[in-house]
Amino acid sequence: MQMRVLWAGGLAAAIAAMPLAAARAQVGGMGGVGGLGSIGNPMSRGKTINMKRESGIVIPEQVNPVNLVVLHRSDLGLNDRQFAAVIAIKRSLDSTNSPLERRLDSLQRLFKGKGPLFGEPSAARRDSLAQAQALVRVTLGELLDNIDPARDHAYQILDLNQRAMARQIEEKADKELEKKGTPR
Repeated sequence: MQMRVLWAGGLAAAIAAMPLAAARAQVGGMGGVGGLGSIGNPMSRGKTINMKRESGIVIPEQVNPVNLVVLHRSDLGLNDRQFAAVIAIKRSLDSTNSPLERRLDSLQRLFKGKGPLFGEPSAARRDSLAQAQALVRVTLGELLDNIDPARDHAYQILDLNQRAMARQIEEKADKELEKKGTPR
């Protein structure tokens, strides 16, 4: 009888300790983020190794003035008729630019910094990167060729005060992108 009580008590203690063990397992162990990989190594003193790979294709952000007009509807004081017309322009622009944006996304994913960790990239990799960068420039040019007339069309819907304010909003967005280091 006494043996059963001891065994049952031991079983209860083991069951109570299981959630604690499971929680500790989630913290991470050797090499995990926040684990013993960097902190547990006395030579690293909490530092991590920061090795950079060759950068892939970086797509610069673009200012879309039509989207800015939609986003700043209340600031610009658009009435319902103006807003509906700008939304129609935005939808048309989005459908025109959608294949171009998908192309840019695909290029960015394809060349996402997967170059060699040590040494120089192969000649084939350099050639394909150069071709991809040329395609990015052409595609960005096509995007801007679509955005500019859409902006002009949207600005024609606005009155003079709204147009001046929309231009200020666009200039501010351009300056913010330049500060980030992303030229328009």
